[in-house]
Amino acid sequence: MRVKFILFLCIVIVASSVCYASEEQVYKTAPAFVRVTTNAIGYNLLAKKVAKVALKKALNKSAKGDYKIKIDSYSGVDLKKGKFRGLVIDGENISVDDEFFVSKLHIETTSKYNYVDYNKDPIVFKNDLPMKYEIKISEEDLNKSIKANNTVSVISALIPLISIDTPKVTLLNDKLKISSALKFPFRKSMKFSMTSDLAVKNGKVVFTNVKASRNNEFTEKLIELMNDKNMLENVSVNMFDGAQTNMKVTNIKIEDKNINIDGDLVIKKAE
Repeated sequence: MRVKFILFLCIVIVASSVCYASEEQVYKTAPAFVRVTTNAIGYNLLAKKVAKVALKKALNKSAKGDYKIKIDSYSGVDLKKGKFRGLVIDGENISVDDEFFVSKLHIETTSKYNYVDYNKDPIVFKNDLPMKYEIKISEEDLNKSIKANNTVSVISALIPLISIDTPKVTLLNDKLKISSALKFPFRKSMKFSMTSDLAVKNGKVVFTNVKASRNNEFTEKLIELMNDKNMLENVSVNMFDGAQTNMKVTNIKIEDKNINIDGDLVIKKAE
């Protein structure tokens, strides 16, 4: 019985070594035998726990939230160096720099080889990290974001003699509605609202089919600026401190009081 078990173990190691050989040559990972034996003694599990703790710590520096992380590693030896096959991050109740709020986030790598030095602070990306993502932004998230960032004050500053009350956002069926009030000197404030569809243009979110409750030179200018300074147009997932992220939106849909966005992003290699 013991001889059969040893023979079986040898076959597993040899077979695994053959499978790992191409990865070892292409990605310069640990030798196949080292990878198989360290995985067998549980070192891979330990390395995953350490990596997850480090990644969660890094995430919470600029994007506080509740995260679950899955790592597909070559081996514990490689993962300790920051090399891994794949990464999946699921997050909830996220606050990006206390200015942009997201209910749910799902991102996962699309490359078979990823290299991130998570032992450094901030962590260093050794190669470009291509990923796909899904974001869910609730009506409550949008209103919190508007109150927290300076979008409204920037728009107000560009319209002489007019100030804008903090807008309220409502998601109605497949449309976004923004309600506010315009304040003029020596005049009563004027209530204002606009509804809009959301679409994707050149990888960015834009307002389309905009309809305003009032049409005059002030509201036309306001709509123009709201499109130009569209908070959703510049939505980003800069989740890692000091890392440059290029993001492209593929789809956007308003559904059940939420805005669902998906697309691709690349965390750029550190220079």
